[in-house]
Amino acid sequence: MSQITIQGRSNNFDALRLIASLLVVFSHVFSLTGRHEPTLIGNHHSLGNLGVLIFFSISGYLVSASWAADPHPARFLLRRALRLVPGAVVAVAVMYSFLSLLGLAGGPPENSIFNPFHLQAFPGPKSVNHLFNGPLWTLPLESYCYLILLALGMLVRKPGLYMTALFLAAWELHGESTSHAFLIYFGLFFCMGALVFHYRALRSLPSLCVLAAMAWYFCSSGRTITGLALIVPALTIAVGVQSWPVLRRAARYGDLSYGIYIYAWPVQGLFVYWFGKDTDYMVLIVPTLAVTIGLAFLSWHLVESMALRMKPKNLTRHTLDSAYACATAE
Repeated sequence: MSQITIQGRSNNFDALRLIASLLVVFSHVFSLTGRHEPTLIGNHHSLGNLGVLIFFSISGYLVSASWAADPHPARFLLRRALRLVPGAVVAVAVMYSFLSLLGLAGGPPENSIFNPFHLQAFPGPKSVNHLFNGPLWTLPLESYCYLILLALGMLVRKPGLYMTALFLAAWELHGESTSHAFLIYFGLFFCMGALVFHYRALRSLPSLCVLAAMAWYFCSSGRTITGLALIVPALTIAVGVQSWPVLRRAARYGDLSYGIYIYAWPVQGLFVYWFGKDTDYMVLIVPTLAVTIGLAFLSWHLVESMALRMKPKNLTRHTLDSAYACATAE
């Protein structure tokens, strides 16, 4: 979800973010129609979940590069806010207003604080899901990761290292038993992405082979999340820093991944409401993608890119290029 735009540089990160967002869309077609989502490993790791893990891994890497290039707390927070907030706020306003006009949007559930993460939609006998925009709940988790990275970055030279140790220990000690399980879970992938930024040897072929072997061991012994955390971020970033034909041109019409992520759920819910839950998923995915990609295109060109132009200018091009070159050097 986060990005660093480097003039004159091309890599595969835009393509990976786009693939991750499409995995989430594809997976949610099943969940919104009451079917089991396609799984990657076991019964709890869907393709959509993999997409979110890829997002967090890339975010940890690129946000760490941003902090290393300009370790100024206020400018760091402003850059992060400009990347996440404008697009999400406009998406909530546009889609909720449209659903309200159709009479398909309700208020917050009883005894719930009014906020965009608890709004209801699609009431009545044809209800598909009470959540107005399900994926938005991951945005606060990513924001918490930013704040933790910032806090550690103000104290130590390589915050990703200490952040990884902290989150890994928290997961091993508490795991799903803590009320902050999702923050620790997704945060672990963010941390590993940050760790790969600090130690680029982790994305070399020998290291990937070792990490893959360790991941297989942990997954086969039932510790799937630990295994995925070892291999997904390192492999994602190893591919992301490359510059492959076709993939490096994924953002030629704009970085649509975030727009797809924040618009797809209500669009999918609308089509499921109209066509019914028993409709073949291919019939649902085609119009969903057409409308969602169109909205993502508008979101990027009318909201997100305009907000990114407001980023602080204190970060010089030379400083940013130097930090990025260090992060992507082979």
